[in-house]
Amino acid sequence: MPAPAVKTTDDLPDLRTRGRWPPPEGPRVAIVGSRLPSPYGEAVAEQLGADLARAGVTVISGLALGIDAAAHRGALVGGWVTVAVMGTGVDVVYPAAHTKLAEDILAAGGALVSQFPDGTAPRRHNFPARNWTMAALSDVVVVVEAAERSGALITAEAALDLHKEVMAVPGSVFSPLSVGTHQLIRDGAGLVQNARDVLAALGLVNEVLDDPLSPPKGLGVTLSPGRDGILSHLSDVLALSAADIARKLQLPVAEVLGRLTALELDGAVRRHHDGYVRALHGGRKRA
Repeated sequence: MPAPAVKTTDDLPDLRTRGRWPPPEGPRVAIVGSRLPSPYGEAVAEQLGADLARAGVTVISGLALGIDAAAHRGALVGGWVTVAVMGTGVDVVYPAAHTKLAEDILAAGGALVSQFPDGTAPRRHNFPARNWTMAALSDVVVVVEAAERSGALITAEAALDLHKEVMAVPGSVFSPLSVGTHQLIRDGAGLVQNARDVLAALGLVNEVLDDPLSPPKGLGVTLSPGRDGILSHLSDVLALSAADIARKLQLPVAEVLGRLTALELDGAVRRHHDGYVRALHGGRKRA
Protein backbone atom coordinates (compact mmCIF):
# COMPACT_ATOMS: atom_id res chain seq x y z
CA MET A 1 0.00 0.00 0.00
CA PRO A 2 1.54 3.35 -0.96
CA ALA A 3 2.52 5.79 1.76
CA PRO A 4 0.05 8.67 2.14
CA ALA A 5 0.83 12.07 0.71
CA VAL A 6 1.78 14.70 3.23
CA LYS A 7 -0.97 17.28 3.70
CA THR A 8 0.62 19.27 6.54
CA THR A 9 4.03 19.31 8.17
CA ASP A 10 2.39 17.77 11.26
CA ASP A 11 1.60 14.53 9.43
CA LEU A 12 5.03 14.20 7.82
CA PRO A 13 5.60 10.44 7.75
CA ASP A 14 8.40 8.73 9.60
CA LEU A 15 11.39 8.93 7.29
CA ARG A 16 13.95 6.24 6.70
CA THR A 17 17.34 7.81 6.17
CA ARG A 18 20.89 7.17 5.08
CA GLY A 19 23.58 9.69 5.92
CA ARG A 20 23.35 12.69 8.19
CA TRP A 21 19.82 13.34 9.38
CA PRO A 22 18.53 15.82 10.23
CA PRO A 23 20.68 18.16 8.12
CA PRO A 24 22.47 21.11 9.72
CA GLU A 25 20.29 23.90 11.08
CA GLY A 26 19.41 26.51 8.51
CA PRO A 27 17.19 27.20 5.51
CA ARG A 28 16.21 24.50 3.04
CA VAL A 29 15.29 25.04 -0.58
CA ALA A 30 13.85 22.42 -2.95
CA ILE A 31 14.92 22.73 -6.58
CA VAL A 32 12.74 20.67 -8.90
CA GLY A 33 11.91 20.46 -12.58
CA SER A 34 11.86 18.43 -15.76
CA ARG A 35 13.53 15.04 -16.13
CA LEU A 36 14.33 16.02 -19.72
CA PRO A 37 15.53 19.60 -19.38
CA SER A 38 17.13 21.82 -21.97
CA PRO A 39 20.83 22.57 -21.51
CA TYR A 40 19.72 25.99 -20.23
CA GLY A 41 17.51 24.50 -17.52
CA GLU A 42 20.17 22.04 -16.42
CA ALA A 43 22.77 24.81 -16.18
CA VAL A 44 20.40 27.05 -14.19
CA ALA A 45 19.61 24.28 -11.69
CA GLU A 46 23.28 23.47 -11.21
CA GLN A 47 24.34 27.06 -10.67
CA LEU A 48 21.42 27.86 -8.36
CA GLY A 49 22.27 24.77 -6.32
CA ALA A 50 25.91 25.86 -6.08
CA ASP A 51 25.16 29.47 -5.17
CA LEU A 52 22.58 28.52 -2.54
CA ALA A 53 24.91 25.93 -1.05
CA ARG A 54 27.67 28.54 -0.76
CA ALA A 55 25.20 30.65 1.25
CA GLY A 56 24.63 27.76 3.68
CA VAL A 57 21.29 26.65 2.24
CA THR A 58 20.53 22.93 2.23
CA VAL A 59 19.41 21.99 -1.28
CA ILE A 60 16.65 19.39 -1.45
CA SER A 61 15.69 17.51 -4.59
CA GLY A 62 14.53 14.12 -5.79
CA LEU A 63 17.62 12.39 -7.27
CA ALA A 64 15.75 12.11 -10.58
CA LEU A 65 17.22 12.65 -14.01
CA GLY A 66 17.54 16.19 -15.29
CA ILE A 67 16.92 19.17 -13.01
CA ASP A 68 17.06 17.15 -9.78
CA ALA A 69 20.48 15.70 -10.52
CA ALA A 70 21.80 19.09 -11.65
CA ALA A 71 20.64 20.71 -8.40
CA HIS A 72 22.34 18.02 -6.31
CA ARG A 73 25.56 18.35 -8.33
CA GLY A 74 25.51 22.11 -7.90
CA ALA A 75 25.10 21.83 -4.14
CA LEU A 76 28.07 19.46 -4.01
CA VAL A 77 30.15 21.95 -6.00
CA GLY A 78 29.02 24.67 -3.58
CA GLY A 79 30.44 22.69 -0.69
CA TRP A 80 27.30 22.25 1.41
CA VAL A 81 24.96 19.36 2.11
CA THR A 82 22.16 18.26 -0.17
CA VAL A 83 19.26 15.93 0.59
CA ALA A 84 17.67 13.50 -1.88
CA VAL A 85 14.03 12.66 -1.17
CA MET A 86 13.37 9.35 -2.87
CA GLY A 87 10.31 7.62 -4.29
CA THR A 88 11.91 4.25 -3.48
CA GLY A 89 13.41 2.73 -0.38
CA VAL A 90 16.63 4.46 0.68
CA ASP A 91 18.47 1.28 -0.28
CA VAL A 92 17.18 1.40 -3.87
CA VAL A 93 18.80 4.15 -5.94
CA TYR A 94 16.63 5.14 -8.87
CA PRO A 95 17.66 5.69 -11.54
CA ALA A 96 20.56 3.27 -11.10
CA ALA A 97 22.75 5.63 -13.13
CA HIS A 98 22.69 7.96 -10.11
CA THR A 99 24.36 5.48 -7.76
CA LYS A 100 27.59 7.50 -7.87
CA LEU A 101 25.67 10.75 -7.28
CA ALA A 102 23.96 9.20 -4.25
CA GLU A 103 27.35 8.10 -2.91
CA ASP A 104 28.73 11.61 -3.41
CA ILE A 105 25.76 13.10 -1.53
CA LEU A 106 26.43 10.81 1.44
CA ALA A 107 30.20 11.41 1.33
CA ALA A 108 29.60 15.18 1.48
CA GLY A 109 27.53 14.89 4.66
CA GLY A 110 24.12 14.89 3.01
CA ALA A 111 21.33 12.36 3.21
CA LEU A 112 19.03 10.06 1.29
CA VAL A 113 15.54 10.02 2.82
CA SER A 114 12.34 8.17 2.03
CA GLN A 115 8.89 7.64 3.46
CA PHE A 116 8.85 4.17 1.91
CA PRO A 117 10.11 0.90 3.43
CA ASP A 118 13.53 -0.43 2.51
CA GLY A 119 13.41 -2.46 -0.66
CA THR A 120 10.55 -0.43 -2.21
CA ALA A 121 10.96 -0.42 -5.98
CA PRO A 122 10.12 2.64 -8.10
CA ARG A 123 6.37 2.81 -8.72
CA ARG A 124 4.56 5.62 -10.48
CA HIS A 125 2.17 6.31 -7.59
CA ASN A 126 5.05 6.75 -5.14
CA PHE A 127 6.36 9.92 -6.70
CA PRO A 128 3.45 12.32 -6.06
CA ALA A 129 3.65 11.36 -2.37
CA ARG A 130 7.43 11.88 -2.49
CA ASN A 131 6.87 15.34 -4.00
CA TRP A 132 4.63 16.34 -1.08
CA THR A 133 7.28 15.21 1.37
CA MET A 134 9.92 17.21 -0.51
CA ALA A 135 7.77 20.35 -0.19
CA ALA A 136 7.13 19.69 3.50
CA LEU A 137 10.86 19.48 4.22
CA SER A 138 11.61 22.76 2.42
CA ASP A 139 11.15 26.43 3.24
CA VAL A 140 11.00 27.46 -0.43
CA VAL A 141 10.35 25.47 -3.61
CA VAL A 142 12.02 26.63 -6.84
CA VAL A 143 10.78 25.19 -10.14
CA VAL A 144 13.23 25.15 -13.06
CA GLU A 145 11.58 24.09 -16.33
CA ALA A 146 8.29 22.24 -16.10
CA ALA A 147 5.93 21.23 -18.86
CA GLU A 148 2.21 21.71 -18.43
CA ARG A 149 1.67 18.44 -16.51
CA SER A 150 5.10 18.09 -14.96
CA GLY A 151 5.48 16.31 -11.64
CA ALA A 152 7.40 19.36 -10.45
CA LEU A 153 4.09 21.23 -10.41
CA ILE A 154 2.81 18.72 -7.82
CA THR A 155 5.66 19.82 -5.57
CA ALA A 156 4.73 23.46 -6.18
CA GLU A 157 1.06 22.74 -5.40
CA ALA A 158 2.07 20.97 -2.21
CA ALA A 159 4.20 23.91 -1.16
CA LEU A 160 1.30 26.31 -1.67
CA ASP A 161 -1.02 24.06 0.34
CA LEU A 162 1.59 24.04 3.10
CA HIS A 163 1.89 27.85 2.92
CA LYS A 164 5.46 27.66 1.65
CA GLU A 165 6.99 30.10 -0.83
CA VAL A 166 6.97 28.98 -4.48
CA MET A 167 9.36 30.50 -7.01
CA ALA A 168 10.07 29.77 -10.66
CA VAL A 169 12.76 30.38 -13.24
CA PRO A 170 11.52 31.92 -16.51
CA GLY A 171 12.45 30.15 -19.72
CA SER A 172 12.23 30.44 -23.46
CA VAL A 173 8.81 31.28 -24.86
CA PHE A 174 9.56 28.76 -27.62
CA SER A 175 9.95 25.86 -25.20
CA PRO A 176 7.14 23.60 -23.89
CA LEU A 177 9.27 23.28 -20.76
CA SER A 178 8.47 26.90 -19.93
CA VAL A 179 4.69 26.47 -19.88
CA GLY A 180 4.51 25.27 -16.28
CA THR A 181 7.01 27.74 -14.88
CA HIS A 182 5.48 30.69 -16.69
CA GLN A 183 2.03 29.70 -15.41
CA LEU A 184 3.40 29.67 -11.86
CA ILE A 185 4.86 33.16 -12.34
CA ARG A 186 1.60 34.35 -13.88
CA ASP A 187 -0.22 33.02 -10.80
CA GLY A 188 2.05 34.89 -8.42
CA ALA A 189 5.14 32.73 -7.89
CA GLY A 190 8.33 34.69 -7.27
CA LEU A 191 10.56 35.08 -10.30
CA VAL A 192 14.08 33.70 -9.91
CA GLN A 193 16.82 35.39 -11.89
CA ASN A 194 19.64 34.58 -9.49
CA ALA A 195 20.25 33.03 -6.09
CA ARG A 196 19.76 36.38 -4.33
CA ASP A 197 16.08 36.25 -5.29
CA VAL A 198 15.76 33.00 -3.35
CA LEU A 199 17.88 34.26 -0.45
CA ALA A 200 15.63 37.33 -0.23
CA ALA A 201 12.56 35.09 -0.02
CA LEU A 202 14.29 33.29 2.86
CA GLY A 203 14.96 36.62 4.57
CA LEU A 204 18.73 36.18 4.33
CA VAL A 205 19.41 39.29 2.21
CA ASN A 206 17.60 42.60 1.99
CA GLU A 207 18.72 43.73 -1.45
CA VAL A 208 17.78 41.96 -4.66
CA LEU A 209 20.01 42.70 -7.63
CA ASP A 210 19.05 42.24 -11.26
CA ASP A 211 22.39 40.67 -12.13
CA PRO A 212 22.07 37.66 -14.42
CA LEU A 213 22.90 34.24 -13.05
CA SER A 214 26.55 33.35 -13.59
CA PRO A 215 26.85 30.17 -15.64
CA PRO A 216 28.57 27.09 -14.17
CA LYS A 217 32.27 26.77 -14.93
CA GLY A 218 31.52 23.82 -17.19
CA LEU A 219 29.06 25.89 -19.18
CA GLY A 220 29.88 26.60 -22.76
CA VAL A 221 32.36 25.13 -25.18
CA THR A 222 35.54 26.96 -26.03
CA LEU A 223 36.64 26.17 -29.54
CA SER A 224 40.05 27.02 -30.84
CA PRO A 225 40.31 30.19 -32.96
CA GLY A 226 39.05 29.74 -36.46
CA ARG A 227 36.72 26.88 -35.56
CA ASP A 228 33.32 26.52 -37.14
CA GLY A 229 31.24 29.70 -36.94
CA ILE A 230 28.05 27.69 -37.45
CA LEU A 231 27.85 27.53 -33.66
CA SER A 232 26.82 31.18 -33.49
CA HIS A 233 23.67 30.37 -35.49
CA LEU A 234 22.47 27.70 -33.05
CA SER A 235 20.19 28.19 -30.06
CA ASP A 236 20.47 26.35 -26.77
CA VAL A 237 16.70 25.74 -26.62
CA LEU A 238 15.25 25.87 -30.14
CA ALA A 239 16.46 22.95 -32.25
CA LEU A 240 17.32 23.60 -35.89
CA SER A 241 17.58 20.87 -38.49
CA ALA A 242 20.54 20.63 -40.84
CA ALA A 243 18.22 21.70 -43.65
CA ASP A 244 17.12 24.80 -41.70
CA ILE A 245 20.73 25.76 -41.07
CA ALA A 246 21.69 25.12 -44.69
CA ARG A 247 18.91 27.43 -45.90
CA LYS A 248 19.90 30.09 -43.38
CA LEU A 249 23.57 29.99 -44.40
CA GLN A 250 22.91 29.22 -48.06
CA LEU A 251 25.17 26.16 -47.94
CA PRO A 252 24.75 22.60 -49.21
CA VAL A 253 23.03 20.33 -46.67
CA ALA A 254 25.83 17.75 -46.97
CA GLU A 255 28.42 20.35 -45.96
CA VAL A 256 26.32 21.50 -43.01
CA LEU A 257 25.85 17.90 -41.83
CA GLY A 258 29.59 17.32 -41.96
CA ARG A 259 30.30 20.46 -39.95
CA LEU A 260 27.60 19.60 -37.40
CA THR A 261 29.08 16.15 -36.97
CA ALA A 262 32.50 17.68 -36.27
CA LEU A 263 30.95 20.08 -33.73
CA GLU A 264 29.08 17.20 -32.10
CA LEU A 265 32.33 15.27 -31.71
CA ASP A 266 33.89 18.37 -30.13
CA GLY A 267 31.00 18.50 -27.67
CA ALA A 268 29.90 21.88 -28.97
CA VAL A 269 26.46 20.80 -30.21
CA ARG A 270 24.09 17.99 -29.42
CA ARG A 271 21.12 16.41 -31.12
CA HIS A 272 17.75 17.44 -29.73
CA HIS A 273 14.57 15.93 -31.15
CA ASP A 274 14.88 16.31 -34.94
CA GLY A 275 17.56 18.97 -34.94
CA TYR A 276 20.63 20.40 -33.24
CA VAL A 277 21.13 22.75 -30.30
CA ARG A 278 24.18 24.31 -28.77
CA ALA A 279 25.56 22.20 -25.91
CA LEU A 280 25.95 24.26 -22.75
CA HIS A 281 28.12 21.70 -20.98
CA GLY A 282 31.52 21.14 -22.52
CA GLY A 283 32.05 17.68 -23.94
CA ARG A 284 35.23 15.78 -24.49
CA LYS A 285 37.93 17.32 -26.61
CA ARG A 286 39.20 15.58 -29.68
CA ALA A 287 42.91 14.93 -29.88
